[in-house]
Amino acid sequence: MNTDTDSLVTFLIAFGVPVGMMIRAYFKMNETDQQSVKSDFASPSFLLSIGSVALGNFLIEFSDTFSTPTLRLVGFVLLVIGAIGSSIITWKSSKVKSLLIVALFSVLIYFHLI
Repeated sequence: MNTDTDSLVTFLIAFGVPVGMMIRAYFKMNETDQQSVKSDFASPSFLLSIGSVALGNFLIEFSDTFSTPTLRLVGFVLLVIGAIGSSIITWKSSKVKSLLIVALFSVLIYFHLI
């Protein structure tokens, strides 16, 4: 595993700061809000949409930082699953927004492939 220092610092800032802030906010919540967050994050609609997108993006950036091509492939698969899940969930309320999501994720995937 080859690691470039610049990419490692960027990776830690890009993912460390938001995750740290989310953990801090979670522990400042009361018990009912914490249970609500747990149930929201464990729901199938979250896992098939935003959860897959976030985890896929994390794995892609992690594989770029630490030169692990297998994780990059897994990240792309999760990113595609998240894009499809997000567009299906959005399709119920707005067909135009759903098509916009597909277009934006297509551009995102294209730029990750370059």
